[in-house]
Amino acid sequence: MTAGCSNAGEREERNYAIPESLCGVSVDSDLLSPFLPPGDQVSTQRSSLDGGTERCTVIVDKKKVAMFADQEWLPRKETLLFAAPSSVRRDPDHVTESKKYLYAGAGAVGRTADCTDSAHPDQRLFTSIESFTRDREDTRTMGKLIKAYTQQVERSQACHPEP
Repeated sequence: MTAGCSNAGEREERNYAIPESLCGVSVDSDLLSPFLPPGDQVSTQRSSLDGGTERCTVIVDKKKVAMFADQEWLPRKETLLFAAPSSVRRDPDHVTESKKYLYAGAGAVGRTADCTDSAHPDQRLFTSIESFTRDREDTRTMGKLIKAYTQQVERSQACHPEP
């Protein structure tokens, strides 16, 4: 057997460039890379869900949903755990000292600061990311990714829309 036949080499084979944004929200491709599967092409798709939630879906090879990145308006009193994707609820041990971020190996949630929108009075904008790629959990990198994503959302039109 040759080294070229190992599963490890196959696991990392990507014939696409890692995105530099999640539907217009800039992110460091080095933070996304650990969560994306092998494949030939990647695309992102933006959708609007009920209640003002904006979802960015990362798709590999036109059929594999690799990741969701959401921006969701929820009542101000809601907790990070309430807003967290299911992958974080199963392992909610990693919370930052500021209590602004909660993360696990395959998902994370963040609470934005000072985001306002007249369409969502008395609500706060939460961000979340969830990876669906098997065997691609990385708690440390997911923590960095949710912080970077949330900070970019705080600087965006989503946080302070023009009237």
